[in-house]
Amino acid sequence: MVRSGFKQKSIEEVKAKQAAKRALRAATSPTTGFKAKKASKSKVKVKTQAQLKKDLDAIFSIYIRQKYADLHTGTVSCYTCSVVKHWKEIQNGHWIPRNILATRFDEDNCRPQCVGCNMFNKGKPDIFAVNLLSDGIDIKELSQRRRLTLKLDRHWYTAEIEKYKLLIT
Repeated sequence: MVRSGFKQKSIEEVKAKQAAKRALRAATSPTTGFKAKKASKSKVKVKTQAQLKKDLDAIFSIYIRQKYADLHTGTVSCYTCSVVKHWKEIQNGHWIPRNILATRFDEDNCRPQCVGCNMFNKGKPDIFAVNLLSDGIDIKELSQRRRLTLKLDRHWYTAEIEKYKLLIT
């Protein structure tokens, strides 16, 4: 039989080593018998750009719906079909779709719409455009703005969130 070179410890040596470990644990933390954990530095969770965009969407939507709502009753009429509902039951509709980032948060592009018009009738862009023209919005200029290439960063999103928070409260 070939020896590996390691000496097998006796039972007394193992018990002595275990007793030393127990004594060390008891000395470091008398109440629990374990070492106390170090106080971890609390990290401030930084929101991602996608999370900031989602937050801005929610706040901007509230702002648009409240902007066109009656101050006393809280009701607002749909921009395309004129149905009257409370501002919490209506949505923020876009003439140029939201996936176009250049006009997603443009106040000229957004108006309150009911769920039927905004989702089921795809925003009724023809009626929306006629109503924008009657409000004095230049839809040609708005259409040109949709082609702008924007590189929005976290600072822009946080600034816009703070701006619209102040406007809705």
